[in-house]
Amino acid sequence: MTSDSTATRPTALREVFVGGPFLQLVDPKTGLMSESDRLKFHRLIEHFEQRGATVYNAHRREAWGAEFLTAAEATKRDYLEISRSDLFIAFPGVPASAGTHVEIGWASALRKPMVLMLEKEQKHTFLVTGLENQANVEFIWFADPTEIYAHLDTAVDRVLARSGERTTIG
Repeated sequence: MTSDSTATRPTALREVFVGGPFLQLVDPKTGLMSESDRLKFHRLIEHFEQRGATVYNAHRREAWGAEFLTAAEATKRDYLEISRSDLFIAFPGVPASAGTHVEIGWASALRKPMVLMLEKEQKHTFLVTGLENQANVEFIWFADPTEIYAHLDTAVDRVLARSGERTTIG
């Protein structure tokens, strides 16, 4: 006999949404994200694609800033892609990215397993750092983005193992 949480847990990670600051990372002179910012997202995308997942990411979809969608289209696509994803993973940003925080709210309301990557020794909003009491989330604290990968698969395994379990909000 399987428990409810086992029955609702995805057997494989099929679809992942990778979010994070975008507009604030686009250089107004070039209209593009810097190479170092692109690399941070590209490595995450590649990590999950190498494991067979379809990865949704606005940064790549919109050519790193060169091909922005309209606000209405970007909002619709992001919401639909988060809705269909098995995992939501994001950098909330320092300073905080308003768009990413909206996406975190959607993922939380949709009861998506989440992994949030937070910069050490930076101030993050209480509604993000307190989210573990309300949603299925794991935090990876890092000083350098390369530190993330030592903890990423374990954090993903933890949130997926809890997928379907009730939280304090329901």
